[in-house]
Amino acid sequence: MEKWLFLVLLCPLLPAPVRPHEPVPLPAVVFGVCLGIGTGGFIWNFFSSGESCKELEEVDIADLQEDLENRLFGQHLAKGITLQALSGFLRNENPSKALAISFHGPTGTGKNYISQIIARHIYPEGMKSRYVHQFVSTLHFPHVQHLDTYKDQLQQWIRGNVTACKRSVFIFDEVDKMPSGLIDAIKPYLDYYDYLEKVDYRKAIFIFLSNAAGEIINKLALDFWKAGKVREDIKLSDVEHHLSLSAFNMKDSGFWHSSLIDRNLIDFYVPFLPLEQQHVKMCIKREIMDGGIIVDDELISKVANDMTYYPKDEKVFSVKGCKVVSTKLNFYLLPTMNGTVDRPRNLSVFSNLFNFVSWVFWGICSSISSFFYFVFWGISSLFLNIFYLISWVFWGICSLFLNLFYLVRWVFWVTCAIFLNIHFVYENYVLVALCFSEFR
Repeated sequence: MEKWLFLVLLCPLLPAPVRPHEPVPLPAVVFGVCLGIGTGGFIWNFFSSGESCKELEEVDIADLQEDLENRLFGQHLAKGITLQALSGFLRNENPSKALAISFHGPTGTGKNYISQIIARHIYPEGMKSRYVHQFVSTLHFPHVQHLDTYKDQLQQWIRGNVTACKRSVFIFDEVDKMPSGLIDAIKPYLDYYDYLEKVDYRKAIFIFLSNAAGEIINKLALDFWKAGKVREDIKLSDVEHHLSLSAFNMKDSGFWHSSLIDRNLIDFYVPFLPLEQQHVKMCIKREIMDGGIIVDDELISKVANDMTYYPKDEKVFSVKGCKVVSTKLNFYLLPTMNGTVDRPRNLSVFSNLFNFVSWVFWGICSSISSFFYFVFWGISSLFLNIFYLISWVFWGICSLFLNLFYLVRWVFWVTCAIFLNIHFVYENYVLVALCFSEFR
């Protein structure tokens, strides 16, 4: 929307349009075109966000797979199950029910992150999309005593948004901290109904995020590590039943004795394994690359070693996964309290030299560009003003000659009229004289 508003605000800076019957100069044309495009675009963007509700086969599954491979580390089960579930569901023209996926695992393992990736690939605006809705239990449902009110509000919200767009995405974060019984309010929308109150919910997507069963997942991963097995050998069948059972029996949580689990309405239980140091390093590298910074192995190792790992003796898994990677990385990249920068100690001499040269080059180019810009702007303004002056002088001279022509033409017309009237009076006088002479 900002670009259209910019065009509207820019138009008053251009020369004002001319009056009727004057020659139309180019700036006036530019003014009209700019004002029309800017105003029309602003109005269009004001009433429409530019995105539309997704329909069948409008999601690039190959692109989603590539994004999961490049951004989600150490989660072979989560990537495989999520990709398979979404690809099958999104290509189905007539699904039997809405898709329900439940992500389980310890903090920082990527549950929120993969939800954002999914949302971004379904709707380009991602979590900001009008068709993606996120609920955080501690924020939206903080008080147990308002359980009935929350149920009504939740049902109305889902009903209204699915009515507007069948392919709505609903993300429930911190389900383990949600008041017990609240999640059952959405049970009808996940069940096997073609229509409920004339609304079709079968193309909606429901994603649940929970730390429930995190201890079970951690223990399974640790047992595999102690047995010398690779984590990629862990199968969904090794943990899926434990996930649903743990969530179902976890008191004071959202899934406690929930009908969603009891009626088998959750399609996939996805475990997120604890992350090892090698996965943490991958997260750090990805964060560095996204920030446009030169990748440095020493910096990556220093940030990874600064993380906390468990068990205490083996130190295999990261306590917080990759959740604090961005904060830790900024600690080494940003200036310290005394004004010195910690990053150069981790970068090579070549990197420092390259950064210095690039900044100098950028400064020179920026200065030259600014100089030529102002010179060109000044010369253009001068010639434009000269052109306006000449055009006004020419217009004044033309107007003067035109008025003189009008004056001469008027004098000539008045003179001709006078002579014609005199001739007419003379002819009438002669005619009257002849008549009197004949009469005598």
